[in-house]
Amino acid sequence: MPLRKTVDTLSMKILFENCRLPSGEDSFCTEGAAFCAPLPPFDERIDLGGAFVLPSFPDAHSHLLAYALSLLQADGAHCRTAQDFVSAAEDFAAARNLENNTLVTVKNADVLPEGGAFETHPRPLHVQMRSGHAGAFNAAARNALGIAGGGILEESDYIAVTGRVPLPPQKDILAAFASAQEDYLAHGMTTAQEGFLSREMFELYEMLLCENALTADVVAYASPADYPEAAARFAGAFRFTVGGMKIFLDGSPQQRTAFLREPYIGGGKGMLEMDEESVLSACRAAVREGTQLLAHCNGDGAAQVFLNALARLSEQERRLIRPVLIHAQIIGKDQLMRMKELGVIPSFFPAHVFYWGDIHLKNLGAVRAEHISPARTAADLGIPFTLHQDTPVCPPDPLEAARCAVLRETSSGKHFTAEAISVREALSALTENAALQYGFSDRGRIAAGLRADFVILDGDPFSDIRNVHVKETWMRGKCVFRAGATAENPPKAQG
Repeated sequence: MPLRKTVDTLSMKILFENCRLPSGEDSFCTEGAAFCAPLPPFDERIDLGGAFVLPSFPDAHSHLLAYALSLLQADGAHCRTAQDFVSAAEDFAAARNLENNTLVTVKNADVLPEGGAFETHPRPLHVQMRSGHAGAFNAAARNALGIAGGGILEESDYIAVTGRVPLPPQKDILAAFASAQEDYLAHGMTTAQEGFLSREMFELYEMLLCENALTADVVAYASPADYPEAAARFAGAFRFTVGGMKIFLDGSPQQRTAFLREPYIGGGKGMLEMDEESVLSACRAAVREGTQLLAHCNGDGAAQVFLNALARLSEQERRLIRPVLIHAQIIGKDQLMRMKELGVIPSFFPAHVFYWGDIHLKNLGAVRAEHISPARTAADLGIPFTLHQDTPVCPPDPLEAARCAVLRETSSGKHFTAEAISVREALSALTENAALQYGFSDRGRIAAGLRADFVILDGDPFSDIRNVHVKETWMRGKCVFRAGATAENPPKAQG
């Protein structure tokens, strides 16, 4: 495309008319990459037919690269027996003409196989729980990867070993990464998160950047130990920012590894991965670097350790690191009140109610299960919170997070209504509060001078949150996704 046409497209002033905005207005205007006042003249006028328009959804928490790699893995969602996992892996390998010694990962497992056909199968096999916090390796995989002991691993032991799993060929990674970003854009996320940038991922992201493979903005978080190198290596990278540090204090409630103040039904409080002094050391590292700190805390026991460490910082230091408590599944009202006092933003994972609500009833009892992801309590206390999907744990669909937060319905049809929030509160959590979590001042709202990142919906979220989806996604004033678009009929205003 000639340069002149590209420049003209980027500088076009477009008026969008006949729409419904969060502000109650029925039109808005973009010029180039930004929103502007709707004053003529206009290069183009677009009638949206009464559609709802929202700011795009800054991704409050997910793992973009892990999602891309998951597209190169077999699906074990319906596997129950050892033979089921073997069959899923071999069907996947056959469809892709993989050699017999190529390791296959089976994702989305709700159970882990032990022994039998899985253990003795000659192909190296790796099964990952849907949560990403545990997995199993058969004998062939343990031999290939140098794993000592049994085949089932949890939490930090498991995460340490997954780094040894061989990566697919570069061309496959590039294609999967492109597809992953397309999925994010199709669900209205123009800013994606790399929720844990491990050292093993540095070269991979450098390759992606060299290939100009980023179509969405990506914000990454590294461990305190790796952050200085990550920040230096990726300084000035196009569409890729190292946004801060990430620490892990516990596991997941569905696997009974989230660390609780009171035991699970049947006993045990879970697993605590960091003590208060270690957490305080991470907090002070973030202060030294002047960067944000995210803390993975599913259980109230882990949250207590994090909050105790934060309380030992000065108010100025806490403001500097803008702490975020990721997941915040089992959190008491007393802890939310303390989070408000300490300036902590909770990012809730409400899809847990749908996917694992019935398991939480068994593991936690009715009272704690009812109050998992306590967004209602947070809203009543005036605490700004966000919602996330923790992709690839759940699909990269912010509107699903909204549905789960509003409806709070389990997969079996039970309802945990005590912590339900309104549609408006859910949408605010996905837009302006998500921007606040990142410290963005240029997105999250539709207002003159902000970035022209927005979504057009195919329905009314306030009348039917169950059946509303993203119809179009615009990023910096260009349409980057349109439902039904093809190569012959691409999204508008690509430039």
